[in-house]
Amino acid sequence: MPEPTPPARSGWKRLTTNAVLVVLADARLGFPKTPRACPPRHHDRHMLRILAAAALVVALLPGTAAAATPKSAVTSPRPEVGVLSEGSLSKHGCSASIVESPKGNIVATAAHCVYNRKNVFFTPGYHDGQAPYGTWRAVATYVDERRKTNNDINGAGSPYDFAFLVLEPHNGRNVAEVTGSALRLKIDAALPAAMTVVGYPSDTNKYQDKPYACDSTSSRDGASWQTLQCTGIASGFSGGPWINRDTKDLIGVIGGKGQDLPASDPRNYSVRFDATVKAVYDKAAAAPVPPGNGNLGHPLGTGATWKHADLITSGDYTSALQPDTIVKWSDGEVTLYRGGDTTDPQKPYSGETRLAAPKSIWSHAKAIATVNRGLAVTWSDGEVTYYSSVNENGFQGETQLSAPNDLWRDHAQILAGAGRDLVVVWNDGEVTRYNDIAANRLGNETRLAAPRSIWTHARSISGGSYTGSSAADLLVRWSDGELTLYADVAGGLGQEHRLQAPSDLWTHATVVSGRGNSILVRWSDGEVSLYLGVGTSLQREIQLVLPERHLTG
Repeated sequence: MPEPTPPARSGWKRLTTNAVLVVLADARLGFPKTPRACPPRHHDRHMLRILAAAALVVALLPGTAAAATPKSAVTSPRPEVGVLSEGSLSKHGCSASIVESPKGNIVATAAHCVYNRKNVFFTPGYHDGQAPYGTWRAVATYVDERRKTNNDINGAGSPYDFAFLVLEPHNGRNVAEVTGSALRLKIDAALPAAMTVVGYPSDTNKYQDKPYACDSTSSRDGASWQTLQCTGIASGFSGGPWINRDTKDLIGVIGGKGQDLPASDPRNYSVRFDATVKAVYDKAAAAPVPPGNGNLGHPLGTGATWKHADLITSGDYTSALQPDTIVKWSDGEVTLYRGGDTTDPQKPYSGETRLAAPKSIWSHAKAIATVNRGLAVTWSDGEVTYYSSVNENGFQGETQLSAPNDLWRDHAQILAGAGRDLVVVWNDGEVTRYNDIAANRLGNETRLAAPRSIWTHARSISGGSYTGSSAADLLVRWSDGELTLYADVAGGLGQEHRLQAPSDLWTHATVVSGRGNSILVRWSDGEVSLYLGVGTSLQREIQLVLPERHLTG
């Protein structure tokens, strides 16, 4: 029958409750103070019939005999669910789960578990101190921007208590590849829904050091929330996934309001997963592949170190399978990073060699550029030098292209190699190309742009083979963060392609260097990125070095 409207339902409750009392009263009236002369078994049957009738009426009353509230219980570990810790696994504090993503490196949890924490580790399938799939370090944390200024999870920050972590790889493999399992992020899930919530109590003195689960039903609770009823949801469950039992969809995480409720209280909450949650997930999923445990082939160090890399160029110096890179540091040290010994772009380097010690003459190097398989250098006194080859043994075949002079000292701003040629941007906006400097030195000059041109806004140029033609291309990063590619600059600047519209982000691309058909970027915070196969647009990004601050992405 249709459910009565609330007013009728409450009145019906009163009426039927009275009816039960009448039945019970009638039963009592039907028993005289002295037993009737009837067989005892008949008396028992009569009494049982009365009691059964009363019980049936009570059972039919809405809300008077509700099913017991479900309670969490120990469950088998799931490979996609685990604990978060800041060091020792014996002190895990929150729960989290792997979410399907293009790279397989995203974990969902509650924002209050991870935001502004610098050393967060995820251990999937955890139980009894065991890490069957290893422990994975978080290298970036993505939260809603409003969560950063609203930290009260029982107040204004409550609707934003969700987060996505980006995990570093292990030996070139991401976490979802290793576990073979992940949940599917579900946005705007239909409610009510049959759910399983999974989490790890942090108090292992009161609870077993295992995952606990509770089956319940999730329903709406206002515009921003969903709720389910379970007892035994102890401290440590925060961030634990709400999993649709029929589809393995992730529709929520324990978090937000209700965090101060005791485990005996059945009320539990999650932010409703909507477009806001999806937008934060998209940022995390689009993040560059972070460096990991051996996945780069050769570790490059930290962002704090790379903030001091002031000149970078790449080329084929050692005949490795991938391009080598030369870095001149602010203290005058020069390092050669040998290219990878395989074609795996995830392992771009195979080793490093110091070519010059700190406080060397290279402290006076103003700009460097790869030309053919050699290195062109401008010095602070205006001298221009070309080394015909560079390898682990140092710089060979030095040729002075120009003696120290005022022109190159005061007016040459930036330069790049373009095949066998050298391209120079002067501080008045003129752009010059010196053809085949190994043979002609600086004697064969072509003007690519006149003085007082837009090129006064160029901040970095680099040559490469981006478009696949035989002629070299030129990449320019402008002062407003725009990134432009000029294809085939043999006879002029060629066809122009915008790779990146003006952007505040790209104003922080402090050093941009071509690397074959890819580009290497050292950002202002020390992060180093490799963009593979650029072509006429930016493609996949690999993060080679983490920024100096990296856990609040």
